Amino acid sequence: MNTVNIEHIAFAYGKEQIFQDLSADFADCEFCALMGPNGSGKSTLLKCIGRMLPFTNGDIKVNGKSIQEYESTELAKLVSYVPQHQDNVFDVSVYDLVMMGLYPYQKKWQGASAQDDRIVREMLDRCNLTHLSSRLLSELSGGEMQRALIARAMAQQTPIMLLDEPLSNLDVAHRYEIMDILAKLNRQGVMILIILHDFSIALEYATHAMLMQDGKILNHDVIKAVLSPENLRNCFHLTEDFVITEEGNIFKTKQ
Repeated sequence: MNTVNIEHIAFAYGKEQIFQDLSADFADCEFCALMGPNGSGKSTLLKCIGRMLPFTNGDIKVNGKSIQEYESTELAKLVSYVPQHQDNVFDVSVYDLVMMGLYPYQKKWQGASAQDDRIVREMLDRCNLTHLSSRLLSELSGGEMQRALIARAMAQQTPIMLLDEPLSNLDVAHRYEIMDILAKLNRQGVMILIILHDFSIALEYATHAMLMQDGKILNHDVIKAVLSPENLRNCFHLTEDFVITEEGNIFKTKQ
């Protein structure tokens, strides 16, 4: 049973306070869409869970144990992270990038095994990247890079996956392709915490949603209870000029 418990954490970028006494619990196999206006703290929260940012006060626990108590490789076997953007310090191939997802399982100076190669090729195939396996990262489009980052996280084989706006650079077909992959992982027991901006996609795939605003959690519950017209109006400060459908589509009726 995999759980994430956030207990009264605080975080600030210098003097800019992002969180103050933030708490939340994510249950086993939850597929949760983190949603809210830009700057509400969604990306910061995911990075705190992944121990990429040092929160102050409180604690974050994965499977009942503080993330501060895990060795790096031990935590990397539990939590994977897909960033919104990737800085290419080393211009490696797509195959090599996905192979990096297996580093928690490889001994120091150990080369890739036949099993590692099988896993990488499977993830490349599942993300429709086999034909790009030898392509350098600098030669990829934004959407191709995003799919490669997701394939790397999948190769990491963690029971908890954090994704920061993974659909932002994808066309419509690939958005649904990736969401289908994530939904299948979720059905197989992987907890998905994903930042989304598309309400209709969230309603179609997520089991739960969390609405954030100004570093606070406004709602966290089953998806349809959270993404109600009233909650969306409050969170995004939408006037009556905006119509919100049951399918999560929002449009303005007046100029």
